[in-house]
Amino acid sequence: MAYAQFKDRELTPWLYEVPSQILRNGAVRWMNAKQRQLKKLANAPRRRTRRDFNSVHVTAELFRLVQTAAGPAIQLGTKADPIGRLPFKAHRPFGEPKSIVLRELAGQWFLSFCYEHESSFIVRMPHELAYELDTLDDATLARVTLGLDRNVADNCVATSAGEQLRFDPVTVKRMERKEIGAKRYQRRLARSQDGSANRRKLARRIARRLEYAARVRNDFAHRLTYRLVNSEARFFVLEDLKVRNMSRRPKVVKDERTGKWLENRAKAKAHLNRKILASCWGRIDVYLRYKAAKKNKLVGKVPAQNSSRGCSRCGHIHADNRDARRFVCLRCGLSLHADHNAGINIKTLGIRALRDGAFFVEKSKKRIAFRRMDRIPTGGTPEVACGANVSPDPRLAA
Repeated sequence: MAYAQFKDRELTPWLYEVPSQILRNGAVRWMNAKQRQLKKLANAPRRRTRRDFNSVHVTAELFRLVQTAAGPAIQLGTKADPIGRLPFKAHRPFGEPKSIVLRELAGQWFLSFCYEHESSFIVRMPHELAYELDTLDDATLARVTLGLDRNVADNCVATSAGEQLRFDPVTVKRMERKEIGAKRYQRRLARSQDGSANRRKLARRIARRLEYAARVRNDFAHRLTYRLVNSEARFFVLEDLKVRNMSRRPKVVKDERTGKWLENRAKAKAHLNRKILASCWGRIDVYLRYKAAKKNKLVGKVPAQNSSRGCSRCGHIHADNRDARRFVCLRCGLSLHADHNAGINIKTLGIRALRDGAFFVEKSKKRIAFRRMDRIPTGGTPEVACGANVSPDPRLAA
């Protein structure tokens, strides 16, 4: 964290203008990200340049909250070197933060911070909520349980109650127009001169049009999960989908006899990957979990195998039961929307897993400790890496 050696007025004039507190916070963020990488909890910290430096972590000595006639604002800087005020829109009452994060995205600025506040009720752990739900009778448990089927065909989420939640058609058309406009600006960007002002303007316009779809999906995930957690349901069941594995590009395949690359349908898989990522599967899962935890409601996952091919009334499983969007059971003749039938199956699997005690065990957090080892002098025994649960070979002792 010896950042002062990189501040030089002649060699790095731009870095010399950055306050020492900002450099310290950046060094701390990088060190924390590097430690998470070493513990295999995240990827390596990303390198940033002056053009790619769009976020900054500001601690309490460089800002203070003030109230203006237009609303709350952040006073940035110190008394000796003030920078200015940054007004922001407060979505709800907030407390005094110890640090804030300022982020610039497509020409717009966003302010985010965390603060502690006293809860009006005791938030319980998931295994405690599972024990409480298990004490309910079958009829009550079925009434407060909601199965959610995530898909990419007709809608983003279909519930076991027969409700289908999807994007607004007007918003979908707007996203399509924004995407067409972004492609038009990308063609102009390819013909522009590197480093010119026109190129920077075109890049910002492209970013604005592409960012619109991301904001729409994020807003949709928030609205959907808010609506679910404020319903009468207390137990939400999702399919255990591996979104990262499902949206991974296919591996290349080579013919061992001819040595030529075989067709792996990468173009079709890329189209499916875009559909999966645009359906907000991961965001819905994350947002639903933390919002349900605030309401003392449980979110569980069940295996997704045969949830779309099994009959929700008689349990018959066959691939011919489903015909595109309709589900018609070959045994009992049940006819439903395929996603509605899958939602009922997910709900049944969730109740069965709850009765079997699948959600009673408290999940342990992943903790990895590294222990520093003393170097062995030259000519001694070889160095042995010892973890927390690994003992060195006694034959290697001095």
